[in-house]
Amino acid sequence: MNIAVLLMASLVLLSPAACSREQVIPEHLEGRVEKDLRYVQVKENPEAYRGKLMLAGGKVLKAKRLQEGTRIEILQYPLSEDLIPATEDEPSKGRFVAIDLGDKNVIDPVVLEKEDDEEKLVTVVGEVMGTTTVKIDQVQQPVPELAIKHITVWDRDNRGYWPYYGYYPPYRWGYGGYYGYPYYW
Repeated sequence: MNIAVLLMASLVLLSPAACSREQVIPEHLEGRVEKDLRYVQVKENPEAYRGKLMLAGGKVLKAKRLQEGTRIEILQYPLSEDLIPATEDEPSKGRFVAIDLGDKNVIDPVVLEKEDDEEKLVTVVGEVMGTTTVKIDQVQQPVPELAIKHITVWDRDNRGYWPYYGYYPPYRWGYGGYYGYPYYW
């Protein structure tokens, strides 16, 4: 009977829902992220939140490698309790740009491409940099800009996590990328 209890407890602890929150906010950023800061607040007044770390997520619309890093345009969606973009729960409040300014380990845009006509979902821990502009049809529109401190690319089949740490796309079965990650299953 004790073995059954241990087995059930380990399954709960290793489920994507139980692990995802720890995966999305790395330990070294945990106390620094403004968890109550919402996208709408930053959209209305990005300069007031410049330098703050926040969580934001949504569907990747475009990803492009530039000289300074990878620029990702994201259609914002609110985050669920597990910090996964909840695309069915509420409508989007707009777009934002997340830019990876990493010196060595810059995100490869291929990791963020659509699969079978379904956009990739991401959750970003980012520093508010202010605003930038995106072109929507024929109109230039200002949107919030975040410097990526950590990004999680969600698997479309089971919304399991793919934390991205380095040059190579993360592997499906628990390998966390270039620097490794302590969660293997």
